[in-house]
Amino acid sequence: MTSVFMLSTAPVIVKLLSLAPLVVLFWRLLFVSGMLLPFAWKDLGTLKRSDAKMILISSLVLFIHFLSWFSGVPKLNVGVTAVIFASNPIFTAIIGFLVLGEPFKKRYLLAIVASILGIYLTYYSGQQVQVSLVGVIEILIASFCYSTYMVYSKRNRASLRNGVYTFYLNLFTCILGLGAILVMALIGKFDLNLLSHGLVENWKVLLMLAFLPSVLGHTLMIYSLPHYNLNFISCLKLLSPLSASAMAFFIFKESVSENLVIGFLLVSTGVLFALPWHKLRRSRPETVAWCVRK
Repeated sequence: MTSVFMLSTAPVIVKLLSLAPLVVLFWRLLFVSGMLLPFAWKDLGTLKRSDAKMILISSLVLFIHFLSWFSGVPKLNVGVTAVIFASNPIFTAIIGFLVLGEPFKKRYLLAIVASILGIYLTYYSGQQVQVSLVGVIEILIASFCYSTYMVYSKRNRASLRNGVYTFYLNLFTCILGLGAILVMALIGKFDLNLLSHGLVENWKVLLMLAFLPSVLGHTLMIYSLPHYNLNFISCLKLLSPLSASAMAFFIFKESVSENLVIGFLLVSTGVLFALPWHKLRRSRPETVAWCVRK
């Protein structure tokens, strides 16, 4: 649940930035790599070539996810972004079934239906609002890539410790971002001065983006992958739009309709359908540092 809440801060924090998508991607992942290095330091030399190839594939998918995400979020309000991104449980269920053979239990279908219905009721106000089609497509791509990255991360985590995997995952994605910047600069589509332009004004927000949704969001989410069904994790993440909308209300004054209460009740019902109560009773509390290393 901690990772779900932290991930929901992402669209709000991105809205506070005034940097190009590739610049945000590069600096965010560079900061994340630095934060995760102490947890992976002892095991850095244990990475096998086969593991590196698997991480590189996941990094490529994560790169597309972040690039689409950072491009789409500024074009939409937080509510619309959250609704569109809520489609990722459907992608996760399909990809997880095809790649990992993950069982799709009936209660997950009920949870997804109830939760998505709740989310749409939360944000539907009956008003005509102009929405960027390009932004919608970019967030849908980000949603699909997020689901793909989660599926492959679950497979990779079967043989890799969380600290090593998440460090190399973010480092490789950062290198891909830098490579994209250099290629675009060579063909005249990117000004290298943009890497430092605005950094003084935005570095605190970039650090916040690196620590909250990445270290406390993505890293803890990846830690949980070997312990829970992917569809269960996806259902929990459907709570993110509600917390994101609450933050957007206080920070950006985005309106919240009466449907928020109905939506919250439906999403909560969906999550309750998905929870494996027998596992939760036996689970033990763990510290964030232990989760990052494990």
